[in-house]
Amino acid sequence: MDAVPFCGWARLRIKAQKQRDYSEDPKTLGDHLKKRRRELGLLQREAAERIGIGRETYSNWETGKTQPVAAQFRPVVAFLGYDPTPAPETLSERLKAKRRELGVTFAQVARYLRWDPGTLTRYLNGTWRMPPARAATLDAFLSAGATELAAILRLPRRR
Repeated sequence: MDAVPFCGWARLRIKAQKQRDYSEDPKTLGDHLKKRRRELGLLQREAAERIGIGRETYSNWETGKTQPVAAQFRPVVAFLGYDPTPAPETLSERLKAKRRELGVTFAQVARYLRWDPGTLTRYLNGTWRMPPARAATLDAFLSAGATELAAILRLPRRR
């Protein structure tokens, strides 16, 4: 290492700028969470507190070990400031996106529609063909705004 000529009594080291430990173009939910946390200068514990979950849960989400269920997704969207999931394409993805938006469980949706959860599952996975009247009911649910669906939030989360 060479000394700087005008500073013969002290050696200076030039350090490389520390690389970011997150992607500028996040692909996974964990990448989005880590990027936002780093932008805010928060520790995982502090980010978890803001979202309202435990530190281990947050850590598992950030590392991709687990994912939040749809009912837990609203605080994640509030923390990020946007929904990081891709636009839904299938009927099942549309229902999952609506559940994330409302913060409700699958059972609450089935109960709101007055359908058996098993029946709804079979319609979504293609085991059963959905009758036109039920398809219209489900489409109306998926198209409705959160204020129109306020009653779903009063339904119990489990039986």
